[in-house]
This record gives sequence, structure tokens and C-alpha cells, in this order.
Amino acid sequence: MRKLRVIHHMDLARMDRPADNTRERILRTATRVFAEKGYNRASVREICQAAGANGAAVHYHFGDKISLYREVLRPAAELTEIPDELRADDTPLRVGLEAYFRPLRTLANDRQMPHMHLLFMREQMQPTGMLTTGWSDFFRPRHEQLCRFLCRHCHAEVIDDAINQLALSLIGMGMMLFLKPDIVQAFAPGLTRDDNALEATLQRLTDQATVLVEMEAERRQQH
Repeated sequence: MRKLRVIHHMDLARMDRPADNTRERILRTATRVFAEKGYNRASVREICQAAGANGAAVHYHFGDKISLYREVLRPAAELTEIPDELRADDTPLRVGLEAYFRPLRTLANDRQMPHMHLLFMREQMQPTGMLTTGWSDFFRPRHEQLCRFLCRHCHAEVIDDAINQLALSLIGMGMMLFLKPDIVQAFAPGLTRDDNALEATLQRLTDQATVLVEMEAERRQQH
């Protein structure tokens, strides 16, 4: 006779509970703790306790504290990926800019962004030496591709200082709106209040960016 399995209350709780993603939980907690305390003052034990994870979980998922910190510092994939629209030679200006700003929609809802910003500020004031290793490699390809896209629409033969300034200005416009949500909430919370407000904000951002590029193109034609 086949035995019937007795389902205990703890089994039911495990069945109702979503899959436990210890690695992601540790990453989120480590981002906050490293941002608040800095690398040297933060401890693996504290991070694991705050994340509700076993003390050996960091070793299992990341190896050690340094490896965990490097993983925390890894930029979001959305910030480093190059949209296909920027690569194509026939992409209209507005379409390319919309594609460039598209990842900001995800970042607007990422609660880790304030912690990441504080963490990067700490690295500038109290560098550990880990952020500079390969740091520019994360962002340089995306920046250079944006510059090449801008060259095509500004009729520039090479990426000069003006093109670099224009690219950095476009990047800065997005960073202020979506990487500093505390400022947005203090001054204009309606900009990212819901999906409709966020879409309207992104469209205005694209409009403003388009005007800047067109002005640079006109300036070059006059000279």
C-alpha cells in the first residue's frame, strides 16, 4: 500500500512562499550597507544578518567580501548596453535618442539607485581602488557609440570636444532625473509619479535632447 505523505504547516508555508533568491537578497542588502558604512566598516556578518542569510552564503554565492563588493559595483546592464538604433546609420535622430533614454524607465523604479549613487560618491572621496579597475570600460563603449550617432546628425567628421560635451550633457539630463530620485521627489514628484507621468517625462527629455542636437548641427553649419 502506498503511503500518503503528511503535509505539515511548515511544508505549506514553503509551498506558498516564492522561490528564495538568497543571492539577490544579499546583493540588495550589501549595496545598502556598503553605501551607508563604506567598504572598510561594513562586515560580511552584518550584511548576512540584515539579509536574513546564513553566514556562509556570501562565500557560496560570491567567494569573499571583495568579490561581493565588486559585484555590487558592477553597473546595471541597462546602463551599459548599446541600443541597436544607435548602431544603425539610418536611424532618425529622435528614434535614436528615445532608444538611448529607454533604460531610464527601469532605473526610475529601482530603489537601489540612491544607494548606488552614495556608493559611487564614497568611492570618489574614499577610493578603495576597485572601482577604477575597468570602470571606464563599462561606460566608454556606450558613450563613444552615442558620440558617433551624434556625429552623423551634426555632420561632424570626428568626435571632437563639442560632440563629447553634447553627449555628456545628454547623459547628465537623464542622470539628474532618474539617478537622483530624492531630488525629483523634493522638487517635482509628479515627473515620475506613475507610468503615464514617467512616459511624459521621457518624451519631454527626448524633445529637449533633440533640440540640443539640432542646435549643435546648426552651429556647425554656420561655421
